[in-house]
Amino acid sequence: MALKNGSYNNLIDVCLKMLEDPERSGNVKEQFVWIIGNYFFEHEKSASKNMELLLNNITPPPFLNGAETLFDIKIEELKSYVRGNSTNDSLAGRIMLSQQYLKAFYPHHAPSFSKLPEDVRFELMDLIKEKNNTIISAYEKMLVDHEADAKRKTLTLIALILKNIHLKTAAPLNKLPKPAEEIIRSTFHNTDELFIASQKQMADLMDDTKIKQIVKIFFMVKQFKDIIGIAEMFKEELGRYRKRTSSARR
Repeated sequence: MALKNGSYNNLIDVCLKMLEDPERSGNVKEQFVWIIGNYFFEHEKSASKNMELLLNNITPPPFLNGAETLFDIKIEELKSYVRGNSTNDSLAGRIMLSQQYLKAFYPHHAPSFSKLPEDVRFELMDLIKEKNNTIISAYEKMLVDHEADAKRKTLTLIALILKNIHLKTAAPLNKLPKPAEEIIRSTFHNTDELFIASQKQMADLMDDTKIKQIVKIFFMVKQFKDIIGIAEMFKEELGRYRKRTSSARR
């Protein structure tokens, strides 16, 4: 599911879940179609049974032939497929100019683009272009993130986890007594090592005492339950990056 603000920054996590799904793992074409209908067009799919049928029966692009995972996608091939030869022929255009879409979202007009009022036509074309760009941007970020996951140092990972917790919870930060890097290095072992999600690294980073210690230093927490809650988020984020790193290093 997309974030509430319309961002699709978590596409990488959706793709990783596909790899764990026994019904879809190994079938990249089916994974791609599922993501189009259940991620990028989730709202549209829920509008009507006809929209559901349309999105469930999208023809997967030929560039997926031979791909083992969605991380094998070549971004230029994806861009060409999404944008098509024209806005009408683009991925979003084929969906959002269909009778099924027009009936669901413009019920007071005939389900034909040419018969829509001019201002509605312009609005719809802008929506199509925006959706196409959103899909491309999400895949671009996913591929960049996937590459970064294979090259991240443990120090950077910890800092990233703390940043993500702050962004997700808006928990106020403390004024640090020392530079953040120094605090992290003094709490965890071998932080300049490449993070490979090894058993040794995970044991150190999952140490409950160390996590609570770092939480109390970085976050302005007043109650023990708040420390516990943020510590659990730390572990969840660490687990998420473990999966991402293991996938990126295969």
